Amino acid sequence: MSTSSERAEAARRSDPLDAAAQSRHRFELRILVFTCAGHSLTHVFIHLFTAIQDEMRASFGLSDEGLTKLASISLVLFGAGAIPAGWLSDRYGEKPLLVAFYVLSALGALVIGLAPDTLTLGCGFAIVGLGTSIYHPVGLALISKGLRRPGRGMGINGLFGSLGTAVSPLVAAGVTWWTDDWRWAFLVLTAPTLLLGLAMGVCDFGGRLSIDAAQPPANIAKPGDGTPSRQPGERRALYRIVAWLLAAMACGGVYYALVITKLPELLAANVESEFLERDVTKKTWLPFFVYLIGGASQIIGGHLIDRRDGRGMYVVILLIAAPLIWALGRLHDAGLVGTACAMAFFLFAVQPVENTLLARYSPPALRGVVYGLKFVIVFGAGMGIGTWLSGRVAGHYGLGDVFTCAAVFAWTAAVFAIVASAVRTNRREHRA
Repeated sequence: MSTSSERAEAARRSDPLDAAAQSRHRFELRILVFTCAGHSLTHVFIHLFTAIQDEMRASFGLSDEGLTKLASISLVLFGAGAIPAGWLSDRYGEKPLLVAFYVLSALGALVIGLAPDTLTLGCGFAIVGLGTSIYHPVGLALISKGLRRPGRGMGINGLFGSLGTAVSPLVAAGVTWWTDDWRWAFLVLTAPTLLLGLAMGVCDFGGRLSIDAAQPPANIAKPGDGTPSRQPGERRALYRIVAWLLAAMACGGVYYALVITKLPELLAANVESEFLERDVTKKTWLPFFVYLIGGASQIIGGHLIDRRDGRGMYVVILLIAAPLIWALGRLHDAGLVGTACAMAFFLFAVQPVENTLLARYSPPALRGVVYGLKFVIVFGAGMGIGTWLSGRVAGHYGLGDVFTCAAVFAWTAAVFAIVASAVRTNRREHRA
């Protein structure tokens, strides 16, 4: 004789609506698992060589400039491949492109790990750059289309990307120390990355999704619900919003690169503590702690953006982050560490807000291309300029002025975000 709980469970399982909800939950969970794993691996692959440069140079007899030139191949392709990857995902679907991301990234790591000469090493970096260029436009498009709460998904996904950035040098140095061979830092990644690609290939999700979950909150009218959002004037307004948002994000790439490039050096130079006596500790573990706090803030940013239009929220975050960035170049010891943690909180919280706003104001059929354009602008142009500026400003004016320069770009991004927030549409919006 069945108990009341067993009967309730049987009734729950027989309810088609409940079964559909469970199926939807599993669908979204699979999207998060594969996109979050992919985001972490993308940043691991891109930053892996930075902690083992000495060993790689010695192995091939390269100079510092020679190795960085080869490694820059991956960074160039990482940015340049984003728009083609986004276009292909809009045309053929997200799933096959993400499978290609996993397979190419694993192949690139294998080629680098087994490279007998510099030509092969350069080819390996090129394959890694091509593979990792796929992830951002395609993975974010999949999240924006496949999750009912895309902002929350962007936040979780962003956290895993930040963890990949923070963990990558620690993993590379640790594996190299344990095996006494830098090649294993790349080789150990090939099997799990390839297996993730194969698993994604057989999972029942992805492809050309017919839904678009990246809609405004309930109190904001959706395109196609009777509002004149399909009229030419409305479309032009939405395109203007996207253009101003992309301008703000281009500035964001510059100040992000300036901060990330020089923050470890700033902490090593200006933090004095008996617990952090060695520069290597201040250049690795202290930034890791700061970035970990910043990565966690993406969950909060993603949660909040699901509840509001978000353009005003974007402005507020930038206006808070800018003075914190400026203050970094003028502080020491505990004040510097505390301000760095606060700065990182807003520096990373802005990322799910940006990605959700682009999804919200761009058409689903062009979602991959829009994300691809963002990452070409941010990673290719913005971060390229920021990395170059970091060395030039530090060399000519001093380390502290790097953060003054970064703050100027953050304030400029805020101005562009204000203009984007001021563009009126026919949606029923509240400004938050």
